Amino acid sequence: MEYSVSFKAVLTSKVLTQDPVEGECVKLDFAEYKPIPPPIITSGGGDSEIAREVAPIIQQVIKSMPFTRRGLVKTPRLTLWLTRREWDMLEPKPDIGDEVTIVVESGRVSIKTG
Repeated sequence: MEYSVSFKAVLTSKVLTQDPVEGECVKLDFAEYKPIPPPIITSGGGDSEIAREVAPIIQQVIKSMPFTRRGLVKTPRLTLWLTRREWDMLEPKPDIGDEVTIVVESGRVSIKTG
């Protein structure tokens, strides 16, 4: 039985770097943005009412922190290294912020735009 995994990701980094064997390489980092889960409130004791009142405030503070984006947190998913020749052959070339679908199935990884 064959299974496949697919998920949406965003190109978050595109870096030209040096490889001692291949020369110039392009490193592409793809990440998934997931919603920040709400704070967990446990019942018990007299503090639960205060915790329920404070929970929305904590949620707003977390959403406004610099490592989040509109209430989303970035989760790294895939890093792809291409030689300069491979990058030049790639059409269309992805740009930072582009959303792709990454599919892993039967020992293959494919990246589909749109």
